[in-house]
Amino acid sequence: MTIVLRAFFRDCIIYTIPAAVSRGLGLLLVPIYTRILSPEDYGTLDMLMVFGGLVNLTVALEVSQGVARFYAVETSSARKRSLASTAFWFTLGCYGLFVLLGLAGSRVLSPWVTGRDGLESIFRIAVFGIGLNGVFYLIQNQFRWELRSRRYTETNLLMSFVTLVAAVGFAYGLDWGLVGVLWGTVLGSLAGVVYGLSWLRTSYGWQFDCALLWRMLRFSIPLVPSGLMVWMSTYLDRLMINHYLSLHEVGLYGVGYRLSSVVWFVLVGVQGALMPLVYHHYREPSTPSQLATIFRLFLAGALLTFLTLTLFAHDFLVIMTTPDFYGSASVVIYLVPAITLSQMYIFAPGIGIAKKTHVYIWINLAGVVVNALLNWWLIPALGMIGAAIATLAGSSCVFALCMYISQKSYPVPHEWKRLSFATVLAIALAVLIPTLAEEYALPWIVNLLALGVMAVGLVALGLVRTHEIVRLRQLLRPKLTP
Repeated sequence: MTIVLRAFFRDCIIYTIPAAVSRGLGLLLVPIYTRILSPEDYGTLDMLMVFGGLVNLTVALEVSQGVARFYAVETSSARKRSLASTAFWFTLGCYGLFVLLGLAGSRVLSPWVTGRDGLESIFRIAVFGIGLNGVFYLIQNQFRWELRSRRYTETNLLMSFVTLVAAVGFAYGLDWGLVGVLWGTVLGSLAGVVYGLSWLRTSYGWQFDCALLWRMLRFSIPLVPSGLMVWMSTYLDRLMINHYLSLHEVGLYGVGYRLSSVVWFVLVGVQGALMPLVYHHYREPSTPSQLATIFRLFLAGALLTFLTLTLFAHDFLVIMTTPDFYGSASVVIYLVPAITLSQMYIFAPGIGIAKKTHVYIWINLAGVVVNALLNWWLIPALGMIGAAIATLAGSSCVFALCMYISQKSYPVPHEWKRLSFATVLAIALAVLIPTLAEEYALPWIVNLLALGVMAVGLVALGLVRTHEIVRLRQLLRPKLTP
């Protein structure tokens, strides 16, 4: 197994650990949130997260992506330090200004963001949390660009643990409700920032190089409108549900989205490990074939996750929530693949390698147009299910365009027939099995049998191969033994 695959599987596991804990803790919070927050309050929390996503995409002009592109190819340690330091001080200044403006304009912004009057104090807490989270994002990514995956893991785990303890203590223990949830996120991000900086003392200094900043921004600024398009594709559903329906449906949709986001367990380790390795090794002749192997194995895991979440969605919600939220199960079958496809641009590295980041603007614009038109058409007719279908269509459009354009700049030998047959099998089982299971007293047995059929199908279709499982076990054994 060559260096890219070896490093990928090692780092993928390391990056998955904090993601599994973070997402796992997030799911653990859902039973608490749904018992102390009404669907309307949950909808308000979702709208604050929508606003936070917009801010984190735009305020610092995605300078972290500029660090990613130039840090790996820089040979001088002094230049690396100057590169990272410049990005840090720029980001800190941008978010400091955002916090000041957000506090000053809270009376105007709060009703617009939360969808309700009288929540200015809650909005101010959210502003602090969003600013800290933006700085944490830069620090967290710096560990990725330096290939320090273990420190990345530690920082993420600390942030998640502090958020969990503080949010539960404030929201449930002290009965602070939504205010407690937000203070928990503030303290979690603050803990992550402080701990991360303690390990990046040699990476950051007092340097600020305007020439380096401009170099990074020339790469990253085209990603901002592109990121805005991604943000719109991700959150347009909730905005339009709030417009056509109400915050109640936004809350239900948000819970369905949280459950669907379990697919991040498959995504985030790959996402964290793959991009730095691609930028380091893309010139090597064997890298394209190794990327094809990684994509094939990733899709196998993603399809199993999709089928599991779809078939057992109602059962998970019964365990995690109250009856007010059981209706969230109806959107899971659409949101799981939508979330997966929205992050699969990492398997289309040709655009970034060719430094044609401006192309992302038009790709994501196409996704937004598809998403918006379908939301406008389907929500009045189908409710929040229409929003989920529109989100899936937009994500599919973006992934297809990214892959098509990337293949022209950096061809990767994907086995599209095998991948397509496996995808069709998963969709067929997801659609047909729930209807069949309703006829039996123990539908979960039918669902488990369907998962078994899917697993056998993945091997039969060649997405997972026996020799790869053996080699992977051999690769991981030295890492798992003391």
